[in-house]
Amino acid sequence: MERHRLALLTALAVFAVPAAAQAAPVKIGPKPSSVASASATIEVANPNRYALRGTATVAAGGTKAAYRTVKLRKRSVTDVTLRFGAEGVAAVRAAGGRATVKLALKRTGGRKLTAKRVMTLRLGSTTDGTGGTGGGSNPAPGGGTTPGTGGGSTPASGGGTTPGGGGSQPAPSNKWAGRMGTEGAYDDLEFTLIDGQITITKTPLVPVYCFENGAGHYGNALSFEPFVVTGPWTLGADESAQQSGIAVNRLVSSGSRGITYKVAETARSGDTVTGKLGMSFFDSKYVIFANQIWFVNCSGTQSFEAIPAG
Repeated sequence: MERHRLALLTALAVFAVPAAAQAAPVKIGPKPSSVASASATIEVANPNRYALRGTATVAAGGTKAAYRTVKLRKRSVTDVTLRFGAEGVAAVRAAGGRATVKLALKRTGGRKLTAKRVMTLRLGSTTDGTGGTGGGSNPAPGGGTTPGTGGGSTPASGGGTTPGGGGSQPAPSNKWAGRMGTEGAYDDLEFTLIDGQITITKTPLVPVYCFENGAGHYGNALSFEPFVVTGPWTLGADESAQQSGIAVNRLVSSGSRGITYKVAETARSGDTVTGKLGMSFFDSKYVIFANQIWFVNCSGTQSFEAIPAG
């Protein structure tokens, strides 16, 4: 059974792209890596040895819901955030979240490339249920507004609130369980969150994509690499740390190497903690008899979300 849900790399094939070959297809991830009330982020892989520029268009129910320009670096996996106006949000919701993402791309002096994928975009609901930003007071029984009037919620001892007053809510847990991506069981990682410091207690796996370059070698391969640096990592800060480790990707040698681990975009909203885990490393290969040297560059990023573990 697949434990690890990927935003992109489960759909990627391994390409061998010689210099004279035609362009390899660009791949769009099967699921958005993150979704908000009026935006969604998808991951796009460019396996070619050159950058691509163009546009990304989202259509839902026959309506153009979003549009933006994009630039994909050579041999890279890129986050592309699509932002929806009010009409775009309405079109996506009316279509039950089903939307078609289309990329129209071109290299400098080259031919046009296109990529297309149908996916589900569950744009978040707003608090007022009208498609607006929400955030205002909700009507309470008796015509008042919350908190604290007309029979609404009132502050309780201990800092919590309960409907109509009463005892305090239990203190939040320091233990969290998380999943990689935004779907599936919360069983991919575990951590503690104490005084704004995240310490990983169950090692997650990060999808990493490696690219060869040089001496006629243009292979690429996916691997799941353990994120072994436990921290502490500061909630709300983008941080990185380098540590020696063993990479399992088949394109790199089996010896220990310096691996850079990154934690970014971490935030807490109520009973949810979100963020991204990333890894990067490189290798070089040399064949003495042929006097050939080539390089392998590897990187990967995966979003996560976590909830209290009790």
